[in-house]
Order: sequence, then structure tokens, then C-alpha cells
Amino acid sequence: MEKLKELLAKFDIEYVEDYKTNWVKAKLKNPSDLLDIVQALIDEGVKSCSTVSPTDFLEENKMEVNYFLEDMTSGRHVWLKVDIPREIESCEIDSITPLMPSANWHELESYSTFGVKFKGHPNLRYFLISTDYYGKYPFRKDFDYEEHEKNLIENIAEITDEYHDEYEDHERTSNADGSETILNWGPTHPASGPIRLKVTADGEIVKKIDLDIGYVWRALEDLVTRKDFIGAIVAVERVCFMDNTNPMICYAQAVEEIAGKEITPFAKYMRVILGEVGRSASHLVSMGSFFGTMGLHTFMMWLLDIRESYLDVLDDYSGARIATACVEPGGVRYPLKDYKAFFASVNKALDKLDKHTAELESIFMKNPLMATRAKGVGVFTQEDVEKYYLCGPVARASNQKIDVRLQEPYAAYGDLDIDFVNTPNGDVRDRLLIQFLEVKQSADMIKQAMKAIEAGIEAGEMDPMKDHMVKMPRKMPAGEAVSRVEWARGEMLMHLVTMEKSSSPYRLKIKAPSLNHTLVLDPMLKGKTLSDIPLYYGSMNICQGDLDR
Repeated sequence: MEKLKELLAKFDIEYVEDYKTNWVKAKLKNPSDLLDIVQALIDEGVKSCSTVSPTDFLEENKMEVNYFLEDMTSGRHVWLKVDIPREIESCEIDSITPLMPSANWHELESYSTFGVKFKGHPNLRYFLISTDYYGKYPFRKDFDYEEHEKNLIENIAEITDEYHDEYEDHERTSNADGSETILNWGPTHPASGPIRLKVTADGEIVKKIDLDIGYVWRALEDLVTRKDFIGAIVAVERVCFMDNTNPMICYAQAVEEIAGKEITPFAKYMRVILGEVGRSASHLVSMGSFFGTMGLHTFMMWLLDIRESYLDVLDDYSGARIATACVEPGGVRYPLKDYKAFFASVNKALDKLDKHTAELESIFMKNPLMATRAKGVGVFTQEDVEKYYLCGPVARASNQKIDVRLQEPYAAYGDLDIDFVNTPNGDVRDRLLIQFLEVKQSADMIKQAMKAIEAGIEAGEMDPMKDHMVKMPRKMPAGEAVSRVEWARGEMLMHLVTMEKSSSPYRLKIKAPSLNHTLVLDPMLKGKTLSDIPLYYGSMNICQGDLDR
């Protein structure tokens, strides 16, 4: 970390300081230095952009842009900050996308929601938001949602007209005598959100894929600012219900850091149990969906049956199977009135997984059709992983040793006996296999956490009726925190900003993995056939919910 600080100190820096054990935090004085600094960091090994997070300080009349840059090899990370003018005409800064392609869509999101123009971006355009928000920048503090919603019918008409215009334009420009066309490809799900892949194809060959997301954009990052710090949980957990526990852990950690609160060992181990149950429930659905892309639906039925037992665990703890609201700042929400009964429910789920593991391996994981169809295709190298900042199971399937639970331990993960789970080939098959291996790893972590809690209770060091929460302040001090967790799909990062004596977040940036994992569909599928799209897409562990957050 000292080398990174020395590198940054060579530039005109307002300050540079340690932030946590593996982060350096620095603020630039001159926005014009940004590209030189980013290039110097790349030369030092910090090659990936996790996300870009503007904060609109209305009263100070400035826009602060935050860059979260990561070295995926050594685990060294840099948090860069720079102020730029807030006025729309001059709210601009150089794009780092030409240097770090992983920043591409994060800059587009910042432009669309805050109006930050990124000079030199290869395709600066409105992204994520619908047409009725173009040029209005809905995350700025002076945007009036109530006024906007008064024109609901006109807004819907504007969105509809855009699609009609696009269709008519395609009809005019397409060559009726040629073999090239544009296809609109799903998937569409009324609960988790639709996505449109505009596939330019020449016959069966994919030439280009343009991604169109945001169909059910919910503006979650703004919604949390209208709720108190506890009420924000109901918005945060809706990033994606496939694994709803880990986003709550991520958010709660940021609040606790600003409040200066340390949760109890009991709550830390409970967060491990709840987090790994949520991860496993998500992986089970994702694996079944992968087989569904090949027309094999039996696997999904088997896995949904196992997943029911994991959802029973969440139900037994929180009273809800999906929207659990089971984690909040200060610990975990509910005491354990009968920890033995709860652990029996957990063990029932683990036993059911163990009972079917051999069958799942022999019938499905070693399925000859799956091996023929998926082995050796859709390969990501470790260079690809760094270039596009792929994370979680997708990165680990390419043998990248990246896992927030090990590299920046939180909850009780630092006290568990765990190691990286990797596969060597980086192909579509390995992206399925890695999830299966991780479900088994999660079972082992859950067992370790339960054993630690039992030992703590027997030693009189833990009280499951009292130790679930520490008291949190009703009003927060001014502060800023970055929290990361290993979500089912990879790194989730939240950047929280609070004001003095505030009862609600001032700003919450939510970075989730599906944005980057969708970004790579175009380079991954160019030159492939249309029949490859479902298979490749299914291997990327994408959740439309976290795309449309």
C-alpha cells in the first residue's frame, strides 16, 4: 500500500491516506490529472474499475466523483475522489473507459442519472433510465419526482414513441435483399425484470449485441434516501431476491462503520449463516437456469426442491422466505428463542443437499450433452477478467483468486477455515461447475458458524436472546463509508454518504456484478451463432433485478 501512496503523492493531491487494510483513499486537486493517475495505477497493477459514484452536494454547488479502482491480483485497491462543477454545462471530466474498459457502463450510468459528461467516452449516451428521464438527471438533489410523475401519461407515450421510431428506422435501413437483420432477444420475466438484447445477425452469425436494460428501473439508490436508516433495508434487499441477505449485510456494514459500532460475535456468525443460505439458494436457481438454456428442465426441478429447504431456514428465522428483512444495522434483526430448533432447520437443508449431491454430480454435472455443448466455449482468460472486472463465480471459474470473504474478511469469515474455490478453464462448463462447488463450500461454512455459536453459548460467551443487536444511534454523524461483500454473483460494493445528525442516507451507491457481466456479452458472442446466446447468457449468472436497481 505504501507504494500506491507514494505513486499518488507525486501528483497534485489534496490528501492521500489509508482506508482499511487494503484500500488507499486520495482526493485529486485537479480533474485534469485523472487520466495520468489512472495510467500510473494501471502500470502499477491496479487495472480494473469496480464502479463510479458521483455525489451531488447541492448546497456546496459541486459534484464529487468517486472512482473505485482495484488490483484483482494483489488485492490492493484505490478510492479516488475529485470535485467538478455542478452546473450542467460544465459538469464534465475525462472518461477513463479508454484506459479501463470496465468503467464503460458505470460512466454511462453516472451520466444518465447525475449529468456528469465523460469526455472521450467511446459512446456516451443515456443508459438505464427510460426516455422520459433523458436530460433530467433524476439522482440530482434538485430533481422533482412528484412533478415528473404528474406527466405520467405523457411519459409513457414518450417511451412508446421511441420504440415505434426505432422499429420504423430499422425497417427503412434494413436491406430486404440481404441476410442481415436485427433481432430482439429476451429474457423477460415480470417479477425480476426484462432485458432486451438487440442482436445484429447475418443469417445465424452474431455480428453485434446492443444491450437495452432498465425496463423496470426502480431508482433504488434514490429511494433509500427517502427512508430512515432502518427502513432503507426494504429497498436494499430488493436489489435481487435470489440472494437478498447479502445486500443487507453490505448496507448494514456501511452504516455501522459511520456510526462507529461493532456488532457482537454472535451476530457476525449469524450473518455468515444467513449470507451463505442466501448464496446457496441463489446458486441453486442459477444452475437450474443454465440447464434450462439447453432445453433440459429436470435439473431445475431437482434444485428447486433442495432450495425449498434453504428458504425454510429463512422462513424459520424471519417469518419470510424471500423478502426477509433479517439483517439491519447493529446486527441481525431477531433473537434466537430456540437456537437448537433453528439449527435443526439449517441441518435439514444441509442434509438434503448432501443426500442428493452424488446424484447431482453423476446425472447432471457430468451430463455428456452439457460437456459437449459447454466445454471449451465462452472462455474468459484472466486478462479478460481484469479488463472487464468480472467477479464472483464468473472470475473464479477462470482461476482468478478473488473473493471478498477472504481478501477483506467481514462478519465472521475471518474466523472460518476457508479457501478460494477455483476451476481452471474459464469456459461455460466451468461457470456451472464453480457454482456447484461453492454450494458445497457454503454448507461447510454454515456448519463452522453453527459450531462456533454453540461453543459460545455453552461457554456463556454468547446469549442468542440478547446478542443479536447492538444499539444504534437514531441520528447519524456526517461520514462516508465503503462496504463490500461477496454476493452470490460476486463483489457487491456500497458507497454510503451521511450528513450531520441525519436520519436518512444522503447518498447510497449500489454496485452489483450483473452490469459488468452483461457488458461482456457483445465481445463474447461476436462471431458465434444465435443458438449460442442462451447458453452463454445462462453461464454469466446475471440477475435482471440488479441490472434494473
